[in-house]
Amino acid sequence: MFELREAGPHPLGLYLVREGDTLASVCEALGVAPAALIAENSLQDFPPPGSILSVPAERGAGYTVRAGDTVASICRRFGMREEEFVRLNGCAYVYPTQCVRVRSSGRGG
Repeated sequence: MFELREAGPHPLGLYLVREGDTLASVCEALGVAPAALIAENSLQDFPPPGSILSVPAERGAGYTVRAGDTVASICRRFGMREEEFVRLNGCAYVYPTQCVRVRSSGRGG
C-alpha cells in the first residue's frame, strides 16, 4: 500500500500545498508573482492542502544536466549562487538527464 508523505519543493516545478499556505506565502517562497501562479493554475480560489500547483516558468529557464555537471559548475555557467540554485530546485544535488531551473540570463551551454 502506498502512503503520502510530506514533500518539499519539487525540481520539476511543482509545489505541494501545505496546511497554512496562502497565495502570498507560496508566491514569496517560490519567488513568483501572484498573477503568474494564478494564471498558471487557472485558480479561482487558493486550493486546499494536498493540492499540487504548477510553478510558472518565470522562475528561470530550464537546463538538462549533463554527465560531469555539478551544482557548482551549473551555478558558475549561469551566474548563480548555490543557495539560489537550491531555492529554485529544492535540491542540492544533480544527476545526468535531470531537468533543473536556472537563471534565464545565463550563458547556457
